[in-house]
Amino acid sequence: MEKVVIAMSGGVDSSTAAYLLIKNKMAVEGVFFVLFNDPPNIELAKQTAEFLKIKLHIKDLRVLFKEKVINPFFEGYKKGITPNPCILCNKYIKFPALKEVADMIGARWFATGHYARIKSLGKESFLLKGVDRKKDQSYFLYAIKRSYLNQLIFPLGEYTKEQVKDLANDVGIPSKAAKESAEICFLRDKKYYEKIKPSLQGPIVEISTGRIVGQHKGIHLFTIGQRKRLEVSLGYPAYVVKIDPSINTVYVGTKQKVFMKEFFVDQLNWLIELREYKISCDVKIRYAMNPEKATVTIENEEAKVVFDEPQFAPTPGQSAVFYKDDIVLGGGIIKETVQEH
Repeated sequence: MEKVVIAMSGGVDSSTAAYLLIKNKMAVEGVFFVLFNDPPNIELAKQTAEFLKIKLHIKDLRVLFKEKVINPFFEGYKKGITPNPCILCNKYIKFPALKEVADMIGARWFATGHYARIKSLGKESFLLKGVDRKKDQSYFLYAIKRSYLNQLIFPLGEYTKEQVKDLANDVGIPSKAAKESAEICFLRDKKYYEKIKPSLQGPIVEISTGRIVGQHKGIHLFTIGQRKRLEVSLGYPAYVVKIDPSINTVYVGTKQKVFMKEFFVDQLNWLIELREYKISCDVKIRYAMNPEKATVTIENEEAKVVFDEPQFAPTPGQSAVFYKDDIVLGGGIIKETVQEH
């Protein structure tokens, strides 16, 4: 019987994934990661482990999570960028910790309840989109180590969310009562900007004319493509087009100005062997969008991405993820955008 350790949050996805591994005749142990004080669902995770008759390890990662995820999240907003904490968590916290626990208990495999798939061809393993296109979470996984793919299992990759819910219900898994996890777990439904101390006020500038049209109360309040909280009247719907932290300025313009074709990406991570430095592929610049056709040119550990058609709001701090059909090639963090004229 092959041994596997699975990250269990107490939610329906990871709990059902654990059940599927047991059904697949694997020796399963769970691990609950404590990422911040009073974590929700810890009791549900314990109840689920008891229900499934598996051992549950509790691993306290609060110090590391604060250093690698929470602090960079708030610092990013202060610098006028829009970070993605789930990607940071998978890269620095969840998957390295899972690997560590797997090694500690002598497990050949480790698993999560993500909607994604692993496909092995010979000695190589690839990360693929989940079959449920609405729920596919491969976007959040591009930054993990390529070496992990040979040990990873995603039991939910071939299922839809509805099938998972039905299965949990049929089996009577306790975690079906768990609340769906919030978008940013550590904020507990609070707005991120409520937790950032007031910063310097500065000008709001109309990008096409260079005219100062208002004052903002801190660049951390804004992200590219945003309309809320601008409080300017320009005779047309104004959108945040650019944020320049070096001069504490928010630039606004028409919706058309938010569509951009070209941007630069750094902190690249590849999940395939890179054999060429100019790739035609599909690119996602946020989780909730369809991948769009683009050309990616890699040079000096950076990539220039040029979409075939302008896309809405490429945003510094967010991730660009590169796909070839269902396969995740890799991705990186958007560094700067090129403004269309």
